Amino acid sequence: MADTFLPAWARPLPKHATASGFVVRDDRLLLVFHRKHNVWIYPGGHVESNETPDEACLREIFEETGLHCRITSPRDTTLGLPGVVEVLHIPWMVLCERIPPYGTQPEHCHIDFAYICEPLAGEGDHIVEDKRETDGIGWFTLEELGSLKLFPDFRRQATVLLTSLRTGTCRTVLP
Repeated sequence: MADTFLPAWARPLPKHATASGFVVRDDRLLLVFHRKHNVWIYPGGHVESNETPDEACLREIFEETGLHCRITSPRDTTLGLPGVVEVLHIPWMVLCERIPPYGTQPEHCHIDFAYICEPLAGEGDHIVEDKRETDGIGWFTLEELGSLKLFPDFRRQATVLLTSLRTGTCRTVLP
């Protein structure tokens, strides 16, 4: 029997591909206050049928914050074949997230491709909140995360990321 990588709770649930971005600038993390979940979280959302997770990440960041960003995670384009095989960015992490029922949506899983990103030059001073899904937006330091309402796993992830960036030990960021 093949190895099973998903926990038992996740196996029977429908899976949705999502992409999210840890947008970092000057030791601060950009977060949005998600109205549906009532917590601060990174920008992200569903991968559309006509896009890659990389593209979905950057689109979602722009839609939710008004920022144009780039993914800083590496990609080795020498491993592809132009016009045939394109190498995408390596996510900082890939998560299987249990999403409870909401409205007409049944319980399901998000397979979330989470990338480390940064605003393009000249971006970042003017962020624009998407009022359809969020009730706040802001840049936060590692120390400020302590007073924010966050999912426990997201608090751990954001803390590990900001600490590793601060100490220079983050392995999936290009110089």
